[in-house]
Amino acid sequence: MQPKPFARPCLVALPLLFPLLVQADVTLVRDGRPQAVVVVADKAGQVARYAAGELVRHVEKASGAKLEVISEGAAKADGRARIHVGTHVPVEKLAAEACVLRVTGEAMFIAGNDGGGDPLDADTRAGTLWGVYEWLDRALGARWLWPGELGTHVPKTTTIVAKDGDEIITPRFLQRRLRTGLGFTSEHPALGFTTDAFNQFSAEQAVFLRRHRMGRTYPVGYGHAFVDWWEKDGKAHPEWFQLRENGKRGPTKPAGRFSMCVSNPELQREIVARWAAKRPPDAQTPGVINACENDILGLCACENCRALDGPAPADHLKFYPATSKMAGSRFVSDRYAHFWLGVQQHAAKTHPDATVVGYAYFNYFQAPVSGIKLNPNILIGYCPSAGWFPRSEEEHAWMKQQWTGWRDTGARLFMRTNHLLDGYCMPFIFARQFADEFHHAMEHGMVATDYDSLTGHWATQGPNLYIATRLHVRPEASADEVLAEYYSAFGAASKAVKGYFDHWEDFTMRSREKINQTMEATQTSRWRNWAKAAHLLYPAECFAPADTLLAEAAKAVRDDAEAAARVKFLRLGLDHAKLCARVSAKLSLVDSTASKEDIKQALDELLTFRRANERSGISNFNHLAWLEDLSWKLSEETRQTPDLYP
Repeated sequence: MQPKPFARPCLVALPLLFPLLVQADVTLVRDGRPQAVVVVADKAGQVARYAAGELVRHVEKASGAKLEVISEGAAKADGRARIHVGTHVPVEKLAAEACVLRVTGEAMFIAGNDGGGDPLDADTRAGTLWGVYEWLDRALGARWLWPGELGTHVPKTTTIVAKDGDEIITPRFLQRRLRTGLGFTSEHPALGFTTDAFNQFSAEQAVFLRRHRMGRTYPVGYGHAFVDWWEKDGKAHPEWFQLRENGKRGPTKPAGRFSMCVSNPELQREIVARWAAKRPPDAQTPGVINACENDILGLCACENCRALDGPAPADHLKFYPATSKMAGSRFVSDRYAHFWLGVQQHAAKTHPDATVVGYAYFNYFQAPVSGIKLNPNILIGYCPSAGWFPRSEEEHAWMKQQWTGWRDTGARLFMRTNHLLDGYCMPFIFARQFADEFHHAMEHGMVATDYDSLTGHWATQGPNLYIATRLHVRPEASADEVLAEYYSAFGAASKAVKGYFDHWEDFTMRSREKINQTMEATQTSRWRNWAKAAHLLYPAECFAPADTLLAEAAKAVRDDAEAAARVKFLRLGLDHAKLCARVSAKLSLVDSTASKEDIKQALDELLTFRRANERSGISNFNHLAWLEDLSWKLSEETRQTPDLYP
């Protein structure tokens, strides 16, 4: 059964659950003074204790009143109203990650199906924590704009009341994931964070992601599945691997990438056999078989694979540049659909509930055309090799059509795009188009997400990132509704801040052709070395209107310290973007003629800014270091650790 979304919870009639109790609101804070205590079990787990702490922190931020946390044992002699966190609710029969929100009599109850691990670990079930966040969202209007205290917005109030009610709430998607973007490393680490600043950035981001309910109902393992198979099995079973045009099997060069001969039924059986051999006999979670092809086009040229291919649609290469890996490639979506179905059918003989995971990727990301029917035990990650934002209306419609085509096969789908890797640290805004794609996917069978990656450029791309996180919690909300939440946290500057980001969204959308042409002309990747072209796409003169709009925003909140600090956060992001574009103009590998002195001067200016602001949370500087390493002519000095240079 499809889990119910947060926005459409299951309502349970209170009289049926508590026939002898009178429904009543519970007052937590009155006139800035605490009126209730938070109660946890005497031996409460980590999740429940952390959830109680989050409740206390946000209530205090809203009202100034700090609620006391006590154990059940101590609560017996305490006459104050109670907020039971993780207790007094039978959760054994709740679905994984589900929670109960209940207010009745003199108490509020928040409890859910929890695991025993770290509350900030995405693999830890955290139903009780989800319940606390849901209540904070609804009752206090808590909004988490970006990681850290400044990005935590809770409207001020002197009185807090929990309204009576009784609901069971389950996350909409079985997995909600934005990859953290914390693994980027560079051979020029001085461009990135110092150790302590990175630890702070990482910790604050982990909290932020959990506040947006990032996690999963059960672990789903997948990824490029066959990367080491040739080394291990190539000699004994060359028939499992791609047949090249020259009649030989395997990679075209030693240690090169390769695809599989996916029509081979022996390969399909072997995938299942290896999975079954590793699966514990007492496993409680659903079985997941990884059948995701390697990070390469589907290239097998054997007759059996080609016989499964449907006729290529006339537009299957329409939105790819001539320099793309896809140029001239064969359309092979149908062979991969048959492959996943074959693996699933083999597995079903002994494990009828097993799910096979595959990627719709490269020259098989577009929807199949043969009419093949799959089933819900096949889970497909939609990972297009096209469709970077901003898109034309035609391309945007075409991208959504591919999703719908896969949905029509009967498989389940999850969003596994790379599009959030785009844009460097520039004010590159595509929030509304992203939201439209999310809504289309949600309305057409999306059961999970796995976005690669959260690059963390919060001060310049905040609307993109807030949309991407918030829609996981409120998937039915419109883009304008979500963005209105974001802008409202800027107080009297909300109108000016909206105008500021609307300006950049308009700039981004109007730049589509220029972006595509520049990237192709400079041989720049949308995700790997964007800083090569930053100065061409964001020349100095483009920043002037944005400067004016932010100045208006700052003027509007001169008497509001918190809102003023948030506007300053955006200003730091813009100043940093301008500086990065200037450095790009000097050091870009496209046309750099910089001398050693020029390089040192440019980098010293940039790194001085980063060291001064690395604890502000404006950007993931480690991601930038990785990207700039591949984009710029750099100094040997930046190979030192950031703690030493400059």
